[in-house]
This record gives sequence, structure tokens and C-alpha cells, in this order.
Amino acid sequence: MCHETCPKPVSGGAPLTESTAIVERDNDRIPVTLIEPEGATSGLPGVVLMHDVWGANAFYHDAARRLAAEGYLVALPDLFHRAAPLVEPDREAVMARAARAVQSDQLGDLVAVADWLAGHEHGNGSFATVGFCMGGTLTFLLAARTPAPAAGVAFYGFPAKPATDNAPVRPIDETEVAAVNTPLLGLWGDGDAGVGMENVRAYDEALTRHNRPHTFTVYPDAGHGFLTFDPAAATFGTSQRAWDAAVAFLREHLGRAS
Repeated sequence: MCHETCPKPVSGGAPLTESTAIVERDNDRIPVTLIEPEGATSGLPGVVLMHDVWGANAFYHDAARRLAAEGYLVALPDLFHRAAPLVEPDREAVMARAARAVQSDQLGDLVAVADWLAGHEHGNGSFATVGFCMGGTLTFLLAARTPAPAAGVAFYGFPAKPATDNAPVRPIDETEVAAVNTPLLGLWGDGDAGVGMENVRAYDEALTRHNRPHTFTVYPDAGHGFLTFDPAAATFGTSQRAWDAAVAFLREHLGRAS
């Protein structure tokens, strides 16, 4: 189930600077980890990185470092900051916390973080979104909101997960599709039964019907949560192709710092 651990964190490479910040929204205080190339003072395109149901854990800090090393100002917000820390972070507790999360709260947090990142003194005013699983679904939803990201990359997002009281809006809803104003890259494994490839096809068709720019790739012999940076993992080759595609998409639509 997505990314509970980080088996092969990045080491070496370009030096980075990491800091923490609080983004205020109404009466909420959103904790954000900010990672950027060391010595950067201005001109960085931004990336808002959105985690899965496991939260802003080591895997996402590692992904943020990898994106920062590509020349981006990366903000990783904690989308579960309203919830108490999990006493036992097992699958049951993690899924229960995710079910209690209010979609409108998370979307509001992300819009606030995007505004903050776009106005950051080290940024250039532009930003993209990258999300995984729950964060991939939020990537699709943010593509229909303002400020509009320059690009959205979704790893195994859910276009048509059943609506709930806490999460009533689905990316595949007609009003959502019609409002998309961001080029989207969607990446899945064909064995992802939870997402359902029939839902991916239906979302693809809906975006095409509305002439919304998007590129969807479904990789054979991969399932949900396939991305890994561990060379010993079965999906390592697929992961490298998917990550390279994501970075290339960001460069195409967002550019990168010189």
C-alpha cells in the first residue's frame, strides 16, 4: 500500500538546504518542509509535493530531495496536521486517519501552500504539483483550481474513487474535468486493481472530450505504489522510466533553475 518506508534514500549529489516553515490559513497552521539547492537566492520554479496515506514520511523527504536536486524549490506539506500522531502506525490506523481527513481542508491547505511557494523570495512565481496515491488524486483536483499549477504529475492517483461525506469530489466528475486548467501527467501500473484501469480509461476519455492537455502512461507488470529507487526491486526499471518521464514533464512545463 503505497510508500510506508524508504529503502534506498538518495546520497551524494548536489548540496541542498532543508528548512521548516509554517504556512498560516485562517486559523490553521500548516507545517511544511522546504528543500532547495544550496545557495539558491532567486529564480527557482516551485514544486508542491503531496504524500500518500502514510503521511510526509522518509520516502517523501527523499523524493523532495531528488526534485530539489533537479533545480526546484520543493514544499512538502503535512496534510494530516489536524490529526493526532498515530500511536501504532499500522495499515488499519493509517487508513482510518485518511478516511477521517476532510478533502476541502486538504485542498485549502494546498492552495495556501501553493500561494506561499509562488511568492517565496527564492522562487520565480511558478509552481507545479507532484502527488502519489492520495496526493495523486489531489493533483488532479488542484488542476481545476486556482492558482493553476504550470503542470501536475500524479503517480497512481484515483480518478473515480467512490465519493464519501469527507471526500465528496472526484476528479472524474464532469464539473471537475471541465475546469482542469493544468497539463497533467498520470502514471499507473496495469496491475493497480485499487485504482482500476477502467477508471483511468474513463478519465482519459473525459479529459479528451473536454480538450484538456494530459498524458497518461500505464506500465505493464506493475501495481499500486510501484515507484522505487532500489536497484534490487522488481519494478526498478519501470520506476526509472516513470521518474524520468515525471522530471521531463516538469522541465517541459515548468523549466528549471539555471
